[in-house]
Amino acid sequence: MDRFLEKVSNTIDKFNMTDKSERLLACLSGGADSVALLLCLHGLGYDVVACHVNHHLRGEESDRDERFCRELCEKLGIELSIFHADVKKYCSENSLSTEEGARVLRYRFFDSMNVDKICTAHSLSDCLETTLFNLSRGTGLKGLSGIPPVRDNIIRPLIECSREEIEDFLEKRGQSYVTDSTNLSDEYSRNKIRHLVVPQLKVLNGALMQSYSKTAERIRTDCDFLEGEADRAFEKCRLEKGYDAESLKKLHESIRRRTVMHILGREGVKVAQDMIEEVDRIICGGGRVNVKGGLHAVCSKGILTFAQGEQLVRKAFESVIINGDGEYIYRGRRITVKLQPLNENFANVHKKFANCCLDYDKIKGEIAVGGRLEGDKIRLVNRDFDSDVRKLINKGFRLQDRNSAVLLRDEDGVVFVEGVGAADRVKITAQTHRLFTFEIS
Repeated sequence: MDRFLEKVSNTIDKFNMTDKSERLLACLSGGADSVALLLCLHGLGYDVVACHVNHHLRGEESDRDERFCRELCEKLGIELSIFHADVKKYCSENSLSTEEGARVLRYRFFDSMNVDKICTAHSLSDCLETTLFNLSRGTGLKGLSGIPPVRDNIIRPLIECSREEIEDFLEKRGQSYVTDSTNLSDEYSRNKIRHLVVPQLKVLNGALMQSYSKTAERIRTDCDFLEGEADRAFEKCRLEKGYDAESLKKLHESIRRRTVMHILGREGVKVAQDMIEEVDRIICGGGRVNVKGGLHAVCSKGILTFAQGEQLVRKAFESVIINGDGEYIYRGRRITVKLQPLNENFANVHKKFANCCLDYDKIKGEIAVGGRLEGDKIRLVNRDFDSDVRKLINKGFRLQDRNSAVLLRDEDGVVFVEGVGAADRVKITAQTHRLFTFEIS
């Protein structure tokens, strides 16, 4: 057997991609990689059909690629399906980039085919370029591992073959292929990596592709282990309504964040690194965060839940959760917070901090900086009646300044109104042990 065919066959077996009983779809662009893929699957005796998508983005060149694919499949006696995509219109209607829109349409066509597995022609070189691209933007282990050999019903038999090996295979067979002119330009980020970065890395290490292949495999192995641990953690933290935040907090950060990915996926939220970090933050410190439209993740009393509702949405958009010492910004106002023990006598504390000081141990649950909500009331220090917060703010602030007035609230309601004072229930007394002090500027 040809050495290249043998290598592809070993990759298919290694990752348990498919067997001879399954019908395979080869995604055929006409480029070197996809042509090699089709020849390999055909040569190894698999039941294979082909699919070509004409994106109509490169004029005559796009039609040339379609003709080439037709002629190749006719020569090999392989069934070919042709799809035509109006990428520009689709991207305009769905606010997508040309690259993303073309990809979505391609896979939509692929999924419509009556086959068991979809075979794409991603190579080891593509995998390396993806790793470098992800690394340049910031990524985790999954991003560093590049393109997975198998994802659901999508398999990549050439994933351990470099572009040089693929072109050498085609040259020995005297097999031509077409070249996408956009791949020759350095206008695109991936092409810059391919033409400028990778050649320099090969100068540093002549065996770059072999070294990278081993590294990618080790990273994938580690990822698989961590994902397995996250799967188990996810099942353990699931409650009838929500998730056990206390058990999540005890997990190693690496496992916890992967578990958060599972949680977001289950709640129908698009998984992104910044969203994972936000949900991880409230798991560890309490609070709430808007995760999608009107859907909010809320962590309170050791339970992580996802909820919608007008009141919850208003609080989420208008609140900044305080998670310890530091500076917090709310509508252009700066709130500097410090938690400290009461190590002075009671009289000195009142003189030094005036109203910007609360009894930390009397605060219920999380504390947040925010604006006024409809119906807010506060019982001020040493009073035996509740006051309407709206009236207090209207009295104390000019009309143009009222929306930026700072309030502090805990789970039971407002504990401080700027320019007015603190709630009686959190006032400093001789029995106070810990102070919540703050300065508003």
